[in-house]
Amino acid sequence: MLQTTKSAAEVASRLSGVFAVYKPPGLNSSKMIASIKENLGKEITATFPWEPHRHDYRLLPSPDDPTQLTRVDIPSLFKHPLVKGHEKVPMYCQFPLDTLSSGVVVLGIRDGIKKVRAMFDAHYSRQYIVEGKFGLATDNHDASGKVVERTTYDHISGEKLARVVSFLQRNHQNLTTEYAGVDIQSQEAYELASQGLLRPRMTSPPLVLAMRCLEYRPPNFTLEVQCVHETPQWLRKLVHDIGLELRSTAVSTKVRRTRDGYFTSDDALLIKHCKYEFVAEAIERSRHLVSWKKLKPGSNFARKDSELKSEELHEEDR
Repeated sequence: MLQTTKSAAEVASRLSGVFAVYKPPGLNSSKMIASIKENLGKEITATFPWEPHRHDYRLLPSPDDPTQLTRVDIPSLFKHPLVKGHEKVPMYCQFPLDTLSSGVVVLGIRDGIKKVRAMFDAHYSRQYIVEGKFGLATDNHDASGKVVERTTYDHISGEKLARVVSFLQRNHQNLTTEYAGVDIQSQEAYELASQGLLRPRMTSPPLVLAMRCLEYRPPNFTLEVQCVHETPQWLRKLVHDIGLELRSTAVSTKVRRTRDGYFTSDDALLIKHCKYEFVAEAIERSRHLVSWKKLKPGSNFARKDSELKSEELHEEDR
């Protein structure tokens, strides 16, 4: 693909689709995206030749007869890199992460921007690993914040923590059925919930679709949370609420997104790999994950990995 491309402008126009990047903690998402755009544009401009968009002409003295004028074609320089700068790569992110959190961030380039926006309308869920610590309360619900209260936590057992997690999940599932447009007492709601397919069909407040405690080593605990319409700060508040339910306090020590829709950590590029060749390959690998059939609101996103890889693999991207 790289050898057959004629110019930097053509290369830049061919880079179109959706891919995922793994954002490390401590980095602002906007700055990360701006850096990726800048580096891709500079790489394309430096690597691939510049070709004039069109030619102008001048009338110059003829070499054979200086008294006569002859037309000489010259390249137009208005799109030369020294005039217009490096190639621009339009890029968009619908669900960024804040500076404190880390994990999968899905980006769209050119036509992929429409698909990234369609992911919002499809109400895809996201999965997080959230780590917390009992005994503290801070002004931002994160361990990095200013400590405003210290409490005891010796009375908290793993069984009590599991019960509170289950209680909060049930409360959110009741809300989910409301926004899913199904009766909580109906057979349809039961079947959707049992298959893990119950999710809102409309814009809703942040909702937990599933949550479980992976580990509890006092005072530290680890949760796996599947949710929709959330933000990392809302997840930190969720940790705070768990502490209050257990008659203690709790702060978040880590928020890491492991899945966004169909994209998992395995699909995400490291920032150092966000170069043209790797990004182009990632876009090609991800086309079946963001086919318009899957992006249709209400589509099933909870299928097995083997089904996701095989289904629509050869479908033409609209």
